[in-house]
Amino acid sequence: MNTRFLETFVTVANLGSFRAAADRLNVSQATVSSRISALETELGVDLFDREFHATRITVAGALILDKAQDILAAERKLHMTLSDPATAAGRVRLGLVSSVVHTWLCDLIEEVARCYPRLEMELTIEPTPNIAAAFDRGTLDMLLTTEDRHDATSTCADLPPLAMGWFGPAGMRGEALELADVVTGPLITFTRNSRPHANVLALFEQAGLRPSMVHCVTSLAAIARLTERGIGIATLPRGCDLSGPGLCELDVNATLPPLPLYCVWRRSSDAAIYQAIADLARGCAEQHQLRSRRPTTEG
Repeated sequence: MNTRFLETFVTVANLGSFRAAADRLNVSQATVSSRISALETELGVDLFDREFHATRITVAGALILDKAQDILAAERKLHMTLSDPATAAGRVRLGLVSSVVHTWLCDLIEEVARCYPRLEMELTIEPTPNIAAAFDRGTLDMLLTTEDRHDATSTCADLPPLAMGWFGPAGMRGEALELADVVTGPLITFTRNSRPHANVLALFEQAGLRPSMVHCVTSLAAIARLTERGIGIATLPRGCDLSGPGLCELDVNATLPPLPLYCVWRRSSDAAIYQAIADLARGCAEQHQLRSRRPTTEG
């Protein structure tokens, strides 16, 4: 049953006129008559007595008027529920890169749980190409990724980027290094051809330098552990949760480019909750950015 026809019936019954109902609904009088006729055909009864000059509701029409109003009220309530993300329940499948996991993911999950307690989060942590492929297959609803995306089926929002730093074992604490010093030993960085990997190689190339050895590692936790053991100098997000006592940030005279982040979500009937989660992600990323600023020294 078309609820627009029910709305038209209720409006005519309340106003007592097809013409007044047409004005109220901003449609033609012919449209009102057509909707009422279609509803009468579907229900198998006459709703209005057209033999009188004034529009009069029939006994059958009066019997269903209250029920029709209840149906319309229920529909309005349903739309209000669906348009309010705070009432969301169900599951969101989120794909994300490990850089987010070790910086502000826990903050985001806490915020989602606080704002949307009935919402389940299913997390997939993989490199950017892997989660992008999963999104294309339809097995993920949202991405927190290092590559932007623009197509007709998804929305992409910029997030505050992650500041990157040089890290070494605790024994190197306090050392001031030139970029040329870094290339004399192994470098430990992200997956080959990833954005962080490409950024650090471009930095060396601009300086006319070439690292003697580059270890590409998918796991940030593994990068941190290898660095603690003195295997090499690493690039990691500043303020990440891997910065334990065995790891220190190094003072290198070359600043690493920040790591861009994007939130991508599917354009669908659930877009309102995806947008709400994206807004929470932006707030968490902003707070992390403030916390991870390198303190300036005054001389």
